[in-house]
Amino acid sequence: MSIMLFLRFSAIGLLCGVALVPFFWIQRGDEFEHLRLAALMGLDVAQIVTVSIALAVGAWKARPWSKRPRPSPPGFALGGITFAFGVLVMTQALATTRWLGGRPAGVGDPDGESFMAMLAALSGGVTLLISAVILIKRSAALRRSPKVDVPMPAGR
Repeated sequence: MSIMLFLRFSAIGLLCGVALVPFFWIQRGDEFEHLRLAALMGLDVAQIVTVSIALAVGAWKARPWSKRPRPSPPGFALGGITFAFGVLVMTQALATTRWLGGRPAGVGDPDGESFMAMLAALSGGVTLLISAVILIKRSAALRRSPKVDVPMPAGR
């Protein structure tokens, strides 16, 4: 599997983790910070599942003996959406880490939940890195592509 296909299916897996967050929901308090922590913890677990599934599907779709054409490389839309998602996850994870650093009330194991928040920050950083590589490679491919001259109609 080429690096761009690996990045495409990794990005899709990271983005699809949001769909499984409600299934991994563990909330202890009623405040907004507890809600954010529960969402990040659910996202961490969900992304482990969805990235694994997405990479397995990607390996199956890009197998060399297939008669189907290989999937096209990822474009600007996937790179931009993944970049925005990475920024969102990273900012929320860092805010949760700062909140957990103050030893808030209602948190069962602050060290374990701080680890989960840092894992979410790492996930956001990896998502940003993947999106940056997708955007850079796509814009480099666009610059290398041959320019097409369109003839002007006669009389103009």
